[in-house]
Amino acid sequence: MMLSKSILFTLALVSNVPGSLAHWTYSRLVVNDEVVGEPWQYIRHHNNSNAPLTDVNSTDFRCNFNAQTAETYTVRAGDKIGFGIDEHFGHPGIQQVYLSRVPESSTAANYDGSGGWARVYSLTTAPANSTNSSSTTGNEGDDEVVTWATHNIQSFQLPLPATTPPGEYLLRAEGLALHAAHKWACAQFYVSCAQIKVVASSNIGGKGESAEFGPLVKIPGVYKGDEPGVLIPVFWSSLTNYTTPGPALWPEGTQEQHVVEQL
Repeated sequence: MMLSKSILFTLALVSNVPGSLAHWTYSRLVVNDEVVGEPWQYIRHHNNSNAPLTDVNSTDFRCNFNAQTAETYTVRAGDKIGFGIDEHFGHPGIQQVYLSRVPESSTAANYDGSGGWARVYSLTTAPANSTNSSSTTGNEGDDEVVTWATHNIQSFQLPLPATTPPGEYLLRAEGLALHAAHKWACAQFYVSCAQIKVVASSNIGGKGESAEFGPLVKIPGVYKGDEPGVLIPVFWSSLTNYTTPGPALWPEGTQEQHVVEQL
């Protein structure tokens, strides 16, 4: 029996719901345990809704598709800073943050992100036996499969390094979903950029200078698409170890995080 067009349309909508609900974006800036401003007030509003990016070689990979300028929020080096997530981190994967210093001759409002970017935060796998996981352990005697500290999070915060040099910056949230990343160019990136102005931390004598901001990478250019962590060897629910992509974290000595700090 032939199905009517209306029934087919309804089935198509139903089949698309889980995927669309699992997507997300970052529209809110979080500072010191509080959401500041309105959605998109300090974060560049892009025209990509909650769809992922898959082309790591596009300039859209910096701040997302057709991202518009926002207001710039002032923070102190050493403050906690982060993003609110709409609706939640809906796929297995990791959350990273990159920071790019605006040239002194420019401002965050008109900076295109073509300069260098430092990786300042990486939230990756959850601790063993954590309840904050998106997968299960294997059969008895098997290696445990990877679980994710990002599972269903709705916000996250990180300490902005106290040695961050004063100036204006783009702060880039990068969520990497790995549910299809066993196939070439199918890793899904969810990206937004906040505009911030950093003033010196009051805890270090008002200097806030760092001799070595970096290592710095260019975006695009930070990933090729075939490195471990972006192209994974097996379907995500069978992973027993994970290598995070990106340059060394800044400042030197910063560690990957395995427990998230939410609001």
